[in-house]
Amino acid sequence: MMNKNILRNTIIAGALSTMMVVPSLAQNINVVPISIKEGEVIPISYKMDHWAQIHKEKLLSTYDVEAIFKDKDLNAPITVKDFKNLIQLSISQEYGNVPAGVTRETIVYELTKIWAEKTGRNLETVPVIKMLIYQDTDQIDIKYNHGVMVAYMLDIAKGRETRKFDPKAFVTYGELAALVNNTDKAIQKELRSNPPSIAPGKFETRGTYEVKEDKVVFDFEIISHYTELKELKLGSGQQFELTITDEKGEEVYRYSDGKFFTLALLYKELNPGEILKWQDEWDKTNKEGEKLESGKYNAEIKILAIFEEGEEKIEESQLTTVMEFNL
Repeated sequence: MMNKNILRNTIIAGALSTMMVVPSLAQNINVVPISIKEGEVIPISYKMDHWAQIHKEKLLSTYDVEAIFKDKDLNAPITVKDFKNLIQLSISQEYGNVPAGVTRETIVYELTKIWAEKTGRNLETVPVIKMLIYQDTDQIDIKYNHGVMVAYMLDIAKGRETRKFDPKAFVTYGELAALVNNTDKAIQKELRSNPPSIAPGKFETRGTYEVKEDKVVFDFEIISHYTELKELKLGSGQQFELTITDEKGEEVYRYSDGKFFTLALLYKELNPGEILKWQDEWDKTNKEGEKLESGKYNAEIKILAIFEEGEEKIEESQLTTVMEFNL
């Protein structure tokens, strides 16, 4: 599975570097990107038989969604079940809604709702362009219209090249792949440009990860949002705990397993805005030593601060962060 994902990533990178951007709801085209020949480099050819193939491959390389697209015609209408499953396997594991249908207006509206929920925005108060974007705007149901306009502004859905949205048409599997990729990108862009504000007088634990060929590397840190010098007290040489669980909630890795730590107290002083950093690596094996090649996982990181009697305790939420990732 890993080799398959690597191959897909290579194909996607090559294709993206040589093809023009295709609208989210576009017509079928044939694209044949060829790598530029340089020195002894062997040219690479990859034929795209459908305009949405690149979007499908991007999803397959990022998330474990092969079952959704297996043996599916990219021009075939989607089902509500496949839409819900795809969202849960990709951008929102906790998604539990059911769209009112699988037409363009209902699916695009549903995706903008997901964007709003994941970014902490109120969809109905997001300002939109006061202009006639589509020639068939009057055919969009009034309850979906605002969401469709927001989707246009966020580059989630741009309609067809003829400036028509075609709201009552069924969404195809190819279009769904493009729409989900665009929604995922819009969520990440919003979170990067508008990070959640942290009130003064708190600690914040945050982390990132990088999936490599033979391991997953976790970088995490705690930052002080206090306005004065604060002391963080750690009870032993083990300053943090990292646990990884699979989709069933079963633990596959724990940082402290098999390790021994000194019992000496450690005192870390943090000035306002100062950061303490750590790193850990997981070799993608479970507790039985079996290599895990695919799946969705949660990594929970806890900074192991302790408190003496009479001291003010730090809320656990300030010392913990959880990250979702896929192999």
